[in-house]
Amino acid sequence: MKNKHLAFKLFCLTIVSLTVFSCIPMSKVKYLQDKEGQTPVTEFNNSIPDYKLKPGDYLYVRILTLDQKSNEIFSTITGGSNNQNYQAYGDQSLYLTSYMVNDSGYINFPLLGKIFANGHTVSEMEVSLNKAADEILRESSVVVKLVLFNISVLGEVKNPGKYPIYNNRVNIFEAIAMANDLTNFADRNKVKIIRKDGTKNTITVVDLLSKDILSSPNYYLQPNDIIYIEPLKNKSFAFEAFPYVLIFSTITTALLIAQYFK
Repeated sequence: MKNKHLAFKLFCLTIVSLTVFSCIPMSKVKYLQDKEGQTPVTEFNNSIPDYKLKPGDYLYVRILTLDQKSNEIFSTITGGSNNQNYQAYGDQSLYLTSYMVNDSGYINFPLLGKIFANGHTVSEMEVSLNKAADEILRESSVVVKLVLFNISVLGEVKNPGKYPIYNNRVNIFEAIAMANDLTNFADRNKVKIIRKDGTKNTITVVDLLSKDILSSPNYYLQPNDIIYIEPLKNKSFAFEAFPYVLIFSTITTALLIAQYFK
């Protein structure tokens, strides 16, 4: 009888131990943690970068003048009327009406010719295009926008997918928010950013559990970055929350079995 009671106690202890150690601790889920033993930091220096254009980027260009005929000509070239907003365009329309930076680093704009873009910011491109337009037009104004800026979020997120960005910059937390946050099984200290760099792809690993990410050069993303979040190693047998029902039902079943044999 003593052996049965001992075996029963060991069985219950094993079930409880496995359950406790299979739960995901808060330290694996909480973002932006302070390092242990250090004073909490609340200010972080991180200059907002001016994105440098590179081959494969797409630019939406609008040229406006006081001359109605010139406006009609350039409206035809850019595929829309003057009062249209580029954000209202679909990806297919933007692809057809925008200008890609080619492998040589140029965009080829009708009537203005080849304009060098590689390594320039969007603001610098506006200056270059304004200068080129002034040579053939009077009192013209050029609007340039970076378009087809997409971010892909994959892995342990609630809504993985490809998300369009209607801005010149986006940070990693904004991208994760678009995917409706990470799951509790996400490995937050080994988030991979896959980025195309010329003819190469680079992989950078960042830690979202540490506040150091706020001052990291990888805090802001670039067009067509891919964020991949791996699962925790113990995902296959881990629980998001403490499984009280499972424990109680297991103990109840064990008691019934023990009572039967008794």
